[in-house]
Amino acid sequence: MATALIYGAPGSGKTINTTRIPGKTLLLSSDNSASVLKNFDRPNLIIKEVKNFQEFIDAFEAATTNKQYDNIIVDCLTDLIDAYIVEIRENGFSGDIRQYYLAIYTKVKYLVRKAAFCDTNCIFNCWEDSEMGELSSGEMARCVSPMLPAKIKQQVCGLCNVVARVSSAMDKQNNRQWYFHTMAGKETIMAKDQLYLRNSCMPEDLFTKPQEAKK
Repeated sequence: MATALIYGAPGSGKTINTTRIPGKTLLLSSDNSASVLKNFDRPNLIIKEVKNFQEFIDAFEAATTNKQYDNIIVDCLTDLIDAYIVEIRENGFSGDIRQYYLAIYTKVKYLVRKAAFCDTNCIFNCWEDSEMGELSSGEMARCVSPMLPAKIKQQVCGLCNVVARVSSAMDKQNNRQWYFHTMAGKETIMAKDQLYLRNSCMPEDLFTKPQEAKK
């Protein structure tokens, strides 16, 4: 099975489009984004609202252990990290706050590593981060990547088979279509596709091998 990290700005279509993947799917929702799905037909989707990080960990562990689903979607990883820190502050932390950041970083790395070796496709949705960066040419440009803490961003993305940004374009009938941008090597967008080396794919084809063109 495979893992993917899908990112985009709020409202870009992460929740709607990751749930287009075929198969029985569990959506673990922490940020109430799942409410938009009432407008769409998702017969094979089970939605579980998680109110805190421990509840999420318990649900994720149970789902990966019981092997009930073809896909598990975490919606969203950025919010869960924030929620953990908020919970700590609300409960009155003592000592060095950095120990709690280290704890959540370790938990997230464990979570993504576990996902890489379970018998279920796992998708981690993230919000989008944007910042100015220097390209190899020496020029400055705005670069986008998943909104994750800098200390773990590279490790989390490295553990996922696919890192993709939600994008959209108008088709020939002037209807907007969404797709996942997976083109590696474009310095302004963090993306990769270790599964099939694609530049992009339709959301429902994320884990599907492309058909070879007829010769």
